[in-house]
Amino acid sequence: MERLPNEREVTRIYKWKPLAFRPKGRLKNRWEDVRMDLQKMKIKNWKRSVLDRDSWRTIVERTKTRKEF
Repeated sequence: MERLPNEREVTRIYKWKPLAFRPKGRLKNRWEDVRMDLQKMKIKNWKRSVLDRDSWRTIVERTKTRKEF
């Protein structure tokens, strides 16, 4: 591999360095995780609540105060 010319596709892939790295720490919530949390909290019609900012803000604040979320 090291002796192959740099123009070869295999060599370019082998020597390629990524430009960015994944962030360290906890992964972000997936949409399925959020939906499951809404079900656990027994929130129905969440789509309507999202449209009303004040209603959605109270839901988010309630979720922040719960220890299991």
